[in-house]
Amino acid sequence: MEEVVIVIADLYLTSAAEAASIRGVVLPGLGRIARYGAGHAIHNGWRAWLARWIGNPELAAESPATVAAAASRIKRSDAVGRMAWLATPVHMVAGLSSVHLDARGLLRVEPEVRRMLATEFNRVFADSGCRLEALGSSGFLLTTPQISAPPTVDPARVLGASVTEALPAASAAPELRRLGAEVEMWLHDHQANADRVKRGRLPITALWLWGGGVAREGVGAQWDEELLSTQNADTIPASALRGAATLAATAVPSPGVAFGGDPYLHGLWRSNGASARAMPNGFNEVLGHSGRRAVFVVDLLEALDAHREWTIRDALVDADRRWIAAALDSLHRREVARVTVVANDHKLTLGPRDRMKLWRMPRPALSALQ
Repeated sequence: MEEVVIVIADLYLTSAAEAASIRGVVLPGLGRIARYGAGHAIHNGWRAWLARWIGNPELAAESPATVAAAASRIKRSDAVGRMAWLATPVHMVAGLSSVHLDARGLLRVEPEVRRMLATEFNRVFADSGCRLEALGSSGFLLTTPQISAPPTVDPARVLGASVTEALPAASAAPELRRLGAEVEMWLHDHQANADRVKRGRLPITALWLWGGGVAREGVGAQWDEELLSTQNADTIPASALRGAATLAATAVPSPGVAFGGDPYLHGLWRSNGASARAMPNGFNEVLGHSGRRAVFVVDLLEALDAHREWTIRDALVDADRRWIAAALDSLHRREVARVTVVANDHKLTLGPRDRMKLWRMPRPALSALQ
């Protein structure tokens, strides 16, 4: 395999609280890349970088929600003149002087609960002109009439920090702020949250609306039906792409195999004629795929949701062992030619010759990502 890319999507060290929580953690895999590999800062976040990496710079310039919409069921007639927003379920905590996004506040919501919430939202907010869709990957996609669209922030960048500076000002985005407040009231004391609390999970206090841009037609049900017979294919037949305005009318080359639950990842792969998949149980499963390149988008908070006794340190150590160290072992066995890790707006790359740089001294793994 030519290259393996591992994106840690929710690791940002801009928050002092998050940086302090993982200071001194031992990460053997990342440490090897930090010592021997080459590091560079990336601009505009990992999503735009990934679009350029697969050879689609046009999509790198699109908003996250516009790209994610390719994996939605939006019809062409419903997309005309409308906007799309990613709507991420979050848990926020009110403090004495400000509201914080909980350090574990990017929430995983079961598909059936997401579908129920979307159905109810579309009934309750029918007169607003807004429509909520539960995406097949994770989270929601919100479509709205044309409204003010100032820059918004990926909530992963705000974990454990105040949301005051991250949310657009009410004067710059009055419709968006008003809708957000109404959604918070709708979710307050919702039965879905009562059920979550009974199971020891954080309630959904808000939908974080971000990444807004032009609404685009999605692939929809037709793709999903044809995909059932092509689960192991590296490309999706052109017949499954009918009606997707941004896609070719014939089969397109695969950008590689991709794993993860991020809505942007799924929209990006569908925009390029392929389909992202759920995370495998282990790294070695990817070696059975025929693609030249593979991408893993790892969410630390997904591991925290599965292991509620864990801290962020535990989740990071687990990700290092399961994905980064395992990929480097494949590099050592010459099964992989290059390994790249992307996190905190940095990328680290290690090739087969880099490990010969024995003169390089060890350094803390996370320092290479700052």
